[in-house]
Amino acid sequence: MNKEFVKKMLKAEMLRYSAIKEIMPEAIKDRIDKFEKEASGVLKEVAFEAFEEKSEDNPKECKKVNIN
Repeated sequence: MNKEFVKKMLKAEMLRYSAIKEIMPEAIKDRIDKFEKEASGVLKEVAFEAFEEKSEDNPKECKKVNIN
């Protein structure tokens, strides 16, 4: 798929989402903002844990080899 097309489609969806949030009542908007912050925090934790597990799964070891 064309990179520019994907970028423009993502931008359009982001603008559509922000437009929908603007017409919502303030209380709902606050709840959505809180949910977004919590969700991004969870995603960050998952990404960091996955990265740490990946680095632990493949430790670099050196073994001594005797050649006769």
